[in-house]
Amino acid sequence: MNMVSKIAKFPIAPSVGALLVEARLARGYSLDDVAETTGLTVAEVTALENDADFDASRIRRTASALGILEKISDAPR
Repeated sequence: MNMVSKIAKFPIAPSVGALLVEARLARGYSLDDVAETTGLTVAEVTALENDADFDASRIRRTASALGILEKISDAPR
């Protein structure tokens, strides 16, 4: 069995950033909308979505604003 077929058998959980992007887009929100709602800057929201910022407080605040806090709480770290 080659390495690719071994890897393909294990589903990969989406990252926290990917969950945030998916939720934002599903709700039709822009980065500006999320930034305004959460009190974060667009740069901070972008960093969260790109998995470049792991500040738990900002992640929780954004996930809560997008209605996915329970998904983030269950996400692997």
